Amino acid sequence: MRLLFDVGNTHIVIGTYENDKFIQTWRIGTKSFETEDELFSHLYPLFKREKIDENDIKTVIISSVVPSINYILGKLAVKYFNTESIFVNAKEIKSIKLDVDYPNEVGADRIANILALKEYYGENAIAIDFGTAITIDVLYEGNFIGGAIIPGINTQMMALFSKTAKLPQVELEFLDYSVGKNTIDNIQIGIIKTVVYGIQQLLKDIENEYKKEFKIVITGGIGKSLKGIIPEFNHYDPYLTLKGLNAFYDLMKGVD
Repeated sequence: MRLLFDVGNTHIVIGTYENDKFIQTWRIGTKSFETEDELFSHLYPLFKREKIDENDIKTVIISSVVPSINYILGKLAVKYFNTESIFVNAKEIKSIKLDVDYPNEVGADRIANILALKEYYGENAIAIDFGTAITIDVLYEGNFIGGAIIPGINTQMMALFSKTAKLPQVELEFLDYSVGKNTIDNIQIGIIKTVVYGIQQLLKDIENEYKKEFKIVITGGIGKSLKGIIPEFNHYDPYLTLKGLNAFYDLMKGVD
């Protein structure tokens, strides 16, 4: 059984994978532990509830954008699962050309997403990962050609709330009108709609620039809330990054 960690700035998505399928997935806070023992104390009851024996975990695969967590995850793998952890990194990618200025600087989460795109969605696809930051990754003719990074929706809301004395925190809601009559509506329209419609226009620009129709896949915690609000957001894959972790491991081990 494989244990997968997709470490983001706010949450860690954890998955177990066996016999070509996900057994279970969970989300925990990235800052909810400080040692490998604390982390295992989170995992243990989750495993027991799903009747997962930790002795069945043979492989630990990690995508991380938080370097301070990596040491803890490495210690966890050795101490509780008796295995070395495998970290996704750009240097090991041979099957996809990273056609960008600095290939080795491409984040592990983005590497995982483009690997999953190629395996599951073809050679011309775009991943939009809604997290603390929104990453847009473009796979063109089977190669990664770059993309864009945007402050996440919650990040923008928190920045607005923290820098202004009177503006309230608001929930994520895509309104069906575009002129707000109160402060909450104004914030939701101003942040959520400009992000969504900005991405929509960017996708059109990419397709026009490359004269290609791309398969669009959205993922990330907030992605589910945005599914279907515009035609480009019709396909939501909650496991995209975890699928990419599996694809990375298979490439490393030469698994077909």
